[in-house]
Amino acid sequence: MPRYFFDIDDGVELRDEIGRELESGAILRAEALQVAAALVTAEAQDAKETTLVLTVRDEAGATPLKVRLVNQVEES
Repeated sequence: MPRYFFDIDDGVELRDEIGRELESGAILRAEALQVAAALVTAEAQDAKETTLVLTVRDEAGATPLKVRLVNQVEES
């Protein structure tokens, strides 16, 4: 099974050095969306505006998927 690395950029770049073995396609997409959503939710607790980019790369360095989430919280 191929290994994918989930690099995170939320203003600070964090490179995934461990990775995870996943099937490609729908399973990879679902995992990336779940990880990105959990991260942006955690960051939104302390910030009114959050931009997070999750770049998925394979062992060869190719980027099969990139997820960009922007969260803006407006309070009255």
